[in-house]
Amino acid sequence: MKTFTKSVMTFDKGGIWKPIEAPYLDSKGKKILCSNADCSLHLNSYSNSNFSPLYSTRNAVGIIMGTGNVGDYLSSRHDEINTYLSRDGGLTWFEVAKHSHIYELGDHGGLIVMASD
Repeated sequence: MKTFTKSVMTFDKGGIWKPIEAPYLDSKGKKILCSNADCSLHLNSYSNSNFSPLYSTRNAVGIIMGTGNVGDYLSSRHDEINTYLSRDGGLTWFEVAKHSHIYELGDHGGLIVMASD
């Protein structure tokens, strides 16, 4: 039996959980097309060691990086995973690179280093 994982996020300490709104454009400036209205952003966590998990540091307030995909559920296919950035604590997300990358934040979020993994 295949399981399907969906990402949700809360901003009120777990009172209400909502899907993560998908970015409008990809990293090349093209509109991201979704197959239906339930389409959202799904991000990898530490439970999937194939891709980089969500990452932030206390010195870079509000900046979060992660790998995942836009769709109905979290994909495990390497060709569907991209790298995403949020600058507002996860409220909005931007695709910053195609495919999975590793990343590190420096200078209080003023410096972001990425490398293909």
